Amino acid sequence: MVADNALKFSVTRASGDPRTALARWFDSAHPGDILLVEFRIRQWWLPMSEEQPLSALYSRHSQKRFVCTVTDGAVDASELVRQGLESWAESRQLPIFAPGQPLPLVSVNIPKPWGQEIWFTGAEERGLCRFSDGRFSLPIPWLQAVLPDQAAGDAGGPLVLLKILDPVAQEVTGDLYFELHQEKREVYVVTHVDRRAWPDGVGGIRYGFNPLRLAAAASEEEFKQDYLAAVRAYESVRRDIDQLPEDIEPDTRLLDAERRLREAMNGFTHMRELRVGDVVVVPLLMPHSLQHGVRTIEFQTPVYERQILSFAQRVLTQDHWDTAEAVTQMRLTPPQDEHFALLSDEAGVVVERIVDFPDFEVRRVSLSPGSRLELDCINSYQLLMVVEGEVPLADAVLGPEEAALLPRGQHFSLGHRDPKTPLVALLAMPRG
Repeated sequence: MVADNALKFSVTRASGDPRTALARWFDSAHPGDILLVEFRIRQWWLPMSEEQPLSALYSRHSQKRFVCTVTDGAVDASELVRQGLESWAESRQLPIFAPGQPLPLVSVNIPKPWGQEIWFTGAEERGLCRFSDGRFSLPIPWLQAVLPDQAAGDAGGPLVLLKILDPVAQEVTGDLYFELHQEKREVYVVTHVDRRAWPDGVGGIRYGFNPLRLAAAASEEEFKQDYLAAVRAYESVRRDIDQLPEDIEPDTRLLDAERRLREAMNGFTHMRELRVGDVVVVPLLMPHSLQHGVRTIEFQTPVYERQILSFAQRVLTQDHWDTAEAVTQMRLTPPQDEHFALLSDEAGVVVERIVDFPDFEVRRVSLSPGSRLELDCINSYQLLMVVEGEVPLADAVLGPEEAALLPRGQHFSLGHRDPKTPLVALLAMPRG
């Protein structure tokens, strides 16, 4: 490390792992001193994970406290000397973070044929979510790489994926893929049912298969083969439509065949009713398709993999369906027991574990007016998503469908901004 001469601030340069450099520098630094660490981050969220040059900047504030930021731009140490880190960062619209503070999540909207996904923790080629200090923001992996003690999750790996599924209200167009997953576990919490699509407020998800059709089949294998035949018949007419030039509308004969074969195919499946507040746990190998006009908060394993059994539109991300392979391994019925575990019910605080997966769990917290939840993030970070009400967190206020990461090793007291109103929130935490 080499220190630059300075009138006001001492700037120390280093290279390599920022957290290692911080640990070596901190005890000998004085308040206002700055550490500049040049390092390279592997862009693990991209298919071609090349290394990206970045600079981490730390400023000591007190005996135990520092603030930091990250930039991919050039850093002139003389400007840091004149301005100090916080003024320098503000002039470049860079956020400043202090260890232990809640980290509001900046969402990214991902267009879909059926509507959109709104990501809060996604990190991949299609979108990169960010942490905010309330004004400016940084990509999630950048801050993970410079905060010590895995405060915001493992450097070099994704967070539990938090997103909103927002399908359009139009029937068929707003229906998601009927798909299953071999690795990705999901849980949905319904936040809105569009009454333009569902006038009585009861929406749906295609979830597994029709129990009456199953009972009538001679065997599960016969049921699977009959279903596969129905999908293949529909896929044939679907491809005839998809291959038409964009300026040519399908004729009536083709549209009638599409509707008839789609209804025959869907007759094998089960439609589960959904209302606001309902929770859907999607285990591995369970075919499912959220329906149009049903908005949900989703937590899932952060992997991108799926097998598409069918879709009533052109599939844009691949040139085939996976029905034949999926049929050989798919679950036909959901698990028998989907009861929530009541973890706490006292002093106006109700905490339910709504899903308990091997890699993460999700809890739903309901606070009556005036009550508070004391929360320790001792072993890992937690993701907080507000469903109803408002939560003050440091200098930020989270409203419905806003989220933040609560860093590992910290204690938080969650309550209401308005003590007269109830609060409902979701908390997700990784395992292992």
